[in-house]
Amino acid sequence: MRLMRVFAAAAVLSLMGAGLAHAAGPLNPGSGNLGFTMMAGYNASYLDYKETAEGMGTLDRDYGYLNGLDAELRYEGGLVWTRFTADCSWTTNATYDGSVQMWDGTLVPDKFSTREKIYLYEGDLGFKVLNVKTGTLTPYVGIGRRIWWRGTDMLPDYIEKYSWYFGSIGLNYVWRADRLTVGADVAAHLPFNMRMTTNTAGLYDETTFKIKKRVGFEGRLPFTYDVYRHSPVKMFFFLTPYYQYWSIGASEPVQLTRNGVPLPGKIEYEPDSRTDIYGADVGAGVNF
Repeated sequence: MRLMRVFAAAAVLSLMGAGLAHAAGPLNPGSGNLGFTMMAGYNASYLDYKETAEGMGTLDRDYGYLNGLDAELRYEGGLVWTRFTADCSWTTNATYDGSVQMWDGTLVPDKFSTREKIYLYEGDLGFKVLNVKTGTLTPYVGIGRRIWWRGTDMLPDYIEKYSWYFGSIGLNYVWRADRLTVGADVAAHLPFNMRMTTNTAGLYDETTFKIKKRVGFEGRLPFTYDVYRHSPVKMFFFLTPYYQYWSIGASEPVQLTRNGVPLPGKIEYEPDSRTDIYGADVGAGVNF
């Protein structure tokens, strides 16, 4: 309920701002991106994931470069701004640096290559509070989903599936100088229904750890350059450096089972963690 109240308040403020801007007089083209925009391209990123425990520091770490694909569909009217994005990133050669738990509970340091695959979807709705001269400023709210498969499902490595939904509260600004646009997009992500699921490569029954939500963050700096303009169509190239931050609070302990039978001494939990992703999208798009 608290999350819904935050979204409702943000939407009301956006509407009020848009109404004030409209009341001040007719809106100018602003950044000149009115109509539909479709974009697709290549996504290169670097993942740095760390699990930590109080008094023990870093328990383990996944890190490495990922390849990916991204797509965006956006519509801009005089006041309304909507956007849907979809991203997929993966690697077969990230590095796991941590330890492996033996049957007697002891931890043995280990380091090996592992797989990562991340899907991210988000839909946003905003209302322009500034759309004059060559600039457009848009507060927005959104809803999204993140799914991350971590591991290879081959001991000592095994697959863990992290998944959650999230709400977004953000601010988008775009400024145009002839064929070039420069922008800034920042957003806070409020996750919910967070969980991690694994069966430890078949050693145990599938187990779900209900991890605790913490606010995430994302910042983007989009650049576009028009290579073709013949009204009403513009074709362009884009480059968007970005940074994402996600944080997880430790779950409550969970009793592991095999074939439905609790295993003595096998009570596990998902620890605190944080994920930093540094990346850039590059590709082409069309506005019409």
